[in-house]
Order: sequence, then structure tokens, then C-alpha cells
Amino acid sequence: MLTFLQYLFFKNNSTILLRKIVTLKFISKTLFPPNVLKTNPVIDRINKIESPDKVEALRQSPLFTSLPQEALEKIAAKAKMRQFFPNETVVWQGKASDSLYLIINGIVAVKKIIASGQEQIFAYLMAGNTFGEVGILENQPRSATVSALSDVDVLVIQRDDFIQMMYDYPQIGIGLCKMLGKYLVESNRRQARASKKARLILVFSLTPNSGGTNIGNSLARILQQQTKQTTVYTEYPTPQNLISDLNIRKRTKIYKHSSGYDILLSQDENTDLPLSARLTLFLDTMMSDYENIIITIKNQTYIDENLAMLLEFVNQIIIVAPPLEEAMHVVNRLQKQIRDHVRSDEATIFTIVNRCAPEHEKTKIKDYSDFDVPYLPDLPSLVDSEDSNYKIPRPIEEMLGAIIDRLERTHQIGVFIPSTISVDKPIDTTKYVEQTLKFLAERFGGATSKEAKGVWNSEKSGLVDEKVYVVHTYVTQKDMNKYLDEVVDYIKMLKIELDQEAMALEIDKKMTII
Repeated sequence: MLTFLQYLFFKNNSTILLRKIVTLKFISKTLFPPNVLKTNPVIDRINKIESPDKVEALRQSPLFTSLPQEALEKIAAKAKMRQFFPNETVVWQGKASDSLYLIINGIVAVKKIIASGQEQIFAYLMAGNTFGEVGILENQPRSATVSALSDVDVLVIQRDDFIQMMYDYPQIGIGLCKMLGKYLVESNRRQARASKKARLILVFSLTPNSGGTNIGNSLARILQQQTKQTTVYTEYPTPQNLISDLNIRKRTKIYKHSSGYDILLSQDENTDLPLSARLTLFLDTMMSDYENIIITIKNQTYIDENLAMLLEFVNQIIIVAPPLEEAMHVVNRLQKQIRDHVRSDEATIFTIVNRCAPEHEKTKIKDYSDFDVPYLPDLPSLVDSEDSNYKIPRPIEEMLGAIIDRLERTHQIGVFIPSTISVDKPIDTTKYVEQTLKFLAERFGGATSKEAKGVWNSEKSGLVDEKVYVVHTYVTQKDMNKYLDEVVDYIKMLKIELDQEAMALEIDKKMTII
């Protein structure tokens, strides 16, 4: 009887649920023994609703992060906690926009009914993300449906309360303007990218001896041969070195490589224009004429305004550096700058350690890279690659083949497999790692695993320090939409089998707890 009443509270009267929690808990404890309460999903749900810290959740949101503690506490007092089960709809497209939602934990999918009548996923949101802001400001119906993919905890702020908060705390309005501005920029960027069908790959060659020219040309060669698409290679800020590398005497703009791709040797046709304008015209021309564009950026260790323009359209970024600690520090700094300009679901970044010199053959460095190319003596020159019998060295060919395979795989998924069971009892979880590798490979075409160290805070045992295995895969947008809910269900199954309080899922470098 009580379970049914509780169900009715959740199903039909969720707006007064939180005011009834204390009463429900009292009745539950009176009528049910503790062992029943432990297995009652409705009581579990009530407990979960009370547990998150509202103030801390608000502090993690860009909308509220600049507010003082007193303001956060006032907002928290008005905000309501809600939890949604997997596949439960949080908001419906077309319904009134009466509240703003802040995700505390879990994953939701943002879906829209498009002209064909089909449902299309437009985004995935996780902890720290908000939705419903635009509808509140415009007082318009919801523009999309939002559904839970996992157990989801959210803070709900009613429209009138939110409007009043913006009057009381102008910082919220400023934060909202920044968010909406970011949405607009990203929307314009997506439209611009969608209008340009070409792939743009940037190869950052950090030092004169990094080998970026060889890798860039080899990439162009393999890409053209595999895809049979028009492909061009050039260098920035100037391709003049290519003229001497190819031993070209006659002035020409386009050099036709014997393997089928073009090498652009001249970019400056409008020298009276600023560099940014010339770069824009150059990029527009290349994207109209070619399907694959590979540009090696020579000796550039930071992102200036011109490179930022290229990053708006990039599909893949490859950073090539020698195996030196100081070079790896530059790589890390450059990666951070690149990520400020590139969305993780639009472009992938790879780091290559290239052992171009004999003294680098046995140099040991920390594991910063995605690929490590061994020292290759007598590496053929660009002119040598014109020979019909020329073959790209096997280590480079295999590496570039893997990179090309990931061109459309702009999303990343990581599943964390613990090495303990029941919180802190060591167990050999090798079979679960193998099982997860197989599970991801069957859906996404491949997966890898690596060992790492993890520390997490257990409700039962406090801080737990353990070895973990991260099973990782690269995913296309289509496969992400198709299989992400299966991944979440799979992790829930592992959570039960391994008797875990929670398990971690990483999507595009952002962690969520299942």
C-alpha cells in the first residue's frame, strides 16, 4: 500500500514530493523493517534526492559560479531537487518553458522532432550543464525533448524565481549572456562547417627536425589512395621550403605528385591584403577545390589569431615533436590552447613522438603521446617519394592508417574498470576488461585498454586508492547516438556484478558517475 502511495507521489504529484519526504520517511520507517527499506527503489530514490549539496552544485555551473556564498544559499533554498530514471523524459518538446534545469549527475540526450517526423539527437549534456535558459527568457515552448540516459540528478529553478534572481544578482545575467553568446558562436561554427564538405587536417611540426613534412606528405598520399578523393598538401606560414625539397626550378603554384595528390607551393596571390584576409580566401578556395586538405604548421608553438581561424574548420590535429621533455611541455601547452578553440566532438588531437635523430633512438620520456615513431635511418626524401617503387616506412604507414581511421570518430568513450569488489576487496578484473573491450569493439569497431591509478570517495570506507583499467574507444556521431544508451546499461550491469557503489564513464574527456 505504501509503495503504491509513494509511486503516486512520484508519478502524479512530483511538485510536492520534496515537501513530503520527511513524512514519507517517517511512515516508511514505521511500517517497514530496515532490510525492506534497503531494497525499496522508491525509498532509495528519496535518499538520493536529499544527498547532493545544492550550493556546491550551483557553484559548478558557469551561470552561478561567480556568486558569493550567501547568494548561492538563497538560490539553493528556492531550487528543487529531482531525479530521473533511465529513459525517463525530463522535458518535452513543445511544452511550456517554466523552469531551468542544472544537471548534478548523469547524462541526458537533447532530441528534436525534425521535418521528416523523426527524432534526432542534437547533444548530450552532463554534470554542470544547464538547459531551459532560452525558453525561460523568451517565454516560448520547449524547443527540444530532454531524456535521461542514466540515473540523473537535477536542480530545478522555476521561471519566476530565475527572473527574480537575475534582478537580484546581475552576475547571473552576465553569465547567461556569455553562455548564449557561446551557443551562438558554436551554432554559427557548426553551420559554417556543415557548408564546407572538405576535411582539414593540421600537422603541427614543433621543431625544424620534428619530421612534420614527411608525416604530412605521407598522410596526403595514404588518404588520397584510400579514399580516392582530391587531396592537397601545403605548409604554413609559407610553403617555400617545399620548392627546394622537390628540387623544382620552374615557378608553379600546384605541383602534381606522382601518387595522385597535389602540393600547393604558392598561397600569396593578394599580397596587399592582411594575412588574415589572405588566409580566409586561401581556405575558401582550398575547401572548394579539394576534399582533403593537409597543412603542416612549421615551428609554431602557440595559437595566434590566424591559426585560430584555421581551427574553426579543422577535423583533425596532429602534433609532432621529438622525444624531449621540454618539447613535451610545449606539446601540453599547445594542446590546452587548441582545446580553447576546438570542440572535442568536432576534431580529434593526436600527439606523435617522432625519433628523427639517432640520439633519440633510446630516449625515454613520460607517456605523453598517442604514437611513438622509432628512429628510421635513411628515411626517403620528398623527391624520393616520387619513385614508383617507393613505399612509406611501415611504422609511419600503420600509424597514419590508424589516424585516418579515426577521422570521422570525433567522440571518445572511456569505461573505468576497478580492481576491487565490494568497495575495497582486491579482485582480478581481467575478464571484465576483456569483456568490455569486446563489447565496445563490437559496436564501435575497436577499443584499447590501459592501466591507471584511481582514488575515489566511498560512502562506506572513505577514500579508496586502487588500480583501475580504462577501456577506451573513438566513436562517430552516428554510433554515439545509436549505442550510448547500451553503454550506460552495460556499465550498470558491471556495477551490479562487481558490487560497486558507482562506476565512472568518460565521454569526450568529461567524467560522469553511473
